Amino acid sequence: MNRFLHLVDRPTHPHTYILTHLHSSAFFIAATMAFSTLAPSERACAQRPPGIDVSSHQGSINWSGVKSAGIVFAWAKATEGVTVNDGDFVANENNGKSVGIYMGAYHFAHPNLNSPGSEASHFWGVAGPYIKSDGKTFMPMLDMEVFSGIVGASSYSDWANQWCNAIVSDASGQGVRIKPCIYCSACNGCFFNTSVAQWNADIADYNNENPQSGTPWSTCTGCEMWGSGVWEVWQYTSSGGVSGISGNVDMDVFNGTSSSLVSTMLATSSQALQNRVGMAPTADGQGYWIGASDGGVFSFGDAVFHGSMGGVSLSAPVVGIAARPQGDGYWLTGSDGAIYSFGAAGYHGGMNGTHLNAPIVGVCSSASGGGYWEVGSDGGIYAFGDAPFHGSMGGQHINAPVVGMARTPSNGYWLVGSDGGIYSFSATFYGSMGGQHLNAPVVGMAARPQGDGYWLVGSDGGIFSFGNAGFHGSMGGQTLSAPIVGMAATPSGNGYWMVGKDGAIYSFGDAPYEGGANFH
Repeated sequence: MNRFLHLVDRPTHPHTYILTHLHSSAFFIAATMAFSTLAPSERACAQRPPGIDVSSHQGSINWSGVKSAGIVFAWAKATEGVTVNDGDFVANENNGKSVGIYMGAYHFAHPNLNSPGSEASHFWGVAGPYIKSDGKTFMPMLDMEVFSGIVGASSYSDWANQWCNAIVSDASGQGVRIKPCIYCSACNGCFFNTSVAQWNADIADYNNENPQSGTPWSTCTGCEMWGSGVWEVWQYTSSGGVSGISGNVDMDVFNGTSSSLVSTMLATSSQALQNRVGMAPTADGQGYWIGASDGGVFSFGDAVFHGSMGGVSLSAPVVGIAARPQGDGYWLTGSDGAIYSFGAAGYHGGMNGTHLNAPIVGVCSSASGGGYWEVGSDGGIYAFGDAPFHGSMGGQHINAPVVGMARTPSNGYWLVGSDGGIYSFSATFYGSMGGQHLNAPVVGMAARPQGDGYWLVGSDGGIFSFGNAGFHGSMGGQTLSAPIVGMAATPSGNGYWMVGKDGAIYSFGDAPYEGGANFH
């Protein structure tokens, strides 16, 4: 199948998307036929479940025949650009699901013509009703084959990330949790950067390798933006043959077992989608990460995705995120004190497995990025790596639980309580809201990088400024889609962001808005 207006062959070589196939399809047809003739019990034991990609190019499909051929999953084209709808999408989705095939929807992108938001809206308007937590819906896929310009984004990665984030939000709005796939050829992976690794990888490479034992990364290994050898789905030929379909069809395999396919690639209820817990900026302030209580991490702007704990069983919910000042890695912390490190953020220990008098509520990087502090709701401080211990409120009377901390350039630190009280350790006290009436509890704080002031933020979005930390606006008195859970300062100290429990981002001063991980 040729997805681009039925005129473009699948890409197999670097930096081009209009190519003819220079290989024989005989091996792939033979491999497909061999799999389809296996007995059901033998198919179940096959290592990699097979799938197909279809569109109106295939015409009317006998999905019962496809099922009998052993096909486990399929993507059906839904839309292209901002105007094209596939005429067979609805029939393919309904008929495929009715025979027990996991069905996903895909969108053919034209980043050279349209913004990611406009294309996401077009896709969702058509495919949205078929993306459900019904146990039958395969993850949606963004088909990236056109690399001749970008509209509405700073890079191809930014374009794809914006599209995927929009679809995640749309799905969450109707109670569905998804993690979209990005499709590209192995060599066209070089058009992206590692920020796309937060999404599933659907990689095309027609390299004549056995789909049950080979890899799409046998060519263009320098383009492995998802990680060395990492892929979820491999499209290994466009010349496959499957019972129930006249003519050629794109053939895929999933990189895992049938059970791991179900846990990785099926849409689920967003009731399992966890709350956002905080944010951390990049070194230049042109991006940020948002952390979620299930260990998920969402990257925006120039923030590089280094990994997450999303989809991994945790000993306790994640409650905080902190980035190295260099912007090349980050830590997550659980309420039990577990530390999860990514990128250049080193692991220096954690409080998990140790008795705590109160749960951990946050994590803060040291000035060098060579260590961190964990802070408990009782004001206890736990220092790791080169983060020095200057004292804590642990074991002392506090008027309200501690909810966050911030450091000075010389590794002193402040703690803040939900009543706005400030506790200073080797750090200058600039004032607090302790003992004063608050419209909503304080939920976090951020310090100017210069160490000469700090802000407190309430769950209603109210901002309280102290020292040289200027007031640049707030959400106090305005309607929020969800309570605020945290904030971060820009590198200049002349602006700040706040993040909501739903992942909404509010930016003030010189803080740029790069997108949010909000549910809708």
